[in-house]
Formats: sequence, structure tokens, C-alpha cells
Amino acid sequence: MRDYIISCCSAFSPELDVRGERASDALDIVVHYIDDAIMLNIGSVRIIHGKGTGALRDELQKYLRTIPGVTSVHDEQVQFGGSGVTIVTLG
Repeated sequence: MRDYIISCCSAFSPELDVRGERASDALDIVVHYIDDAIMLNIGSVRIIHGKGTGALRDELQKYLRTIPGVTSVHDEQVQFGGSGVTIVTLG
């Protein structure tokens, strides 16, 4: 287990890009990503989903708000991506 954590930690990025993914596929990716972030005690992560129609953003943010360990979910500041990026604070 310790080897997995070391391997995961060294490969973990605080930013995930799911642009172009179908909502169901993006949710699967985000589920595993958030689980890893929580396990590694990461403070916050950025999820890039793009702006488009906003459907992917809405689904991801709706799901993220249901996860124990997620303390806040909000859009990034406009100059850093605005509604095309979600900031997730973990705690």
C-alpha cells in the first residue's frame, strides 16, 4: 500500500482536464481523481471542463457537492478560466 501511495503521489497533478469527455465518462474520471486527492490529503484541485453549454460543469459540481471530504466547490476566477474551471477544496 505504501508503494502505491508513493507512486500515486509522485504522479498526482492538482489539475485535471476532462474537456471533450462525455458527462458519464468525466464523472468516472473525477470520482477516482477526487478519491486519490482525498487519500493523498491534497488541499484543493482544479478541474478543467470547458465552458460549452455548461452541462458538464453543472453535472460535475452537483456530484462534487455530495462527496464527504469536499468542503467547497466553485468556479475559478474569471482571469484563470471562470466557469470553464471548477475549484474543489478538500478537507
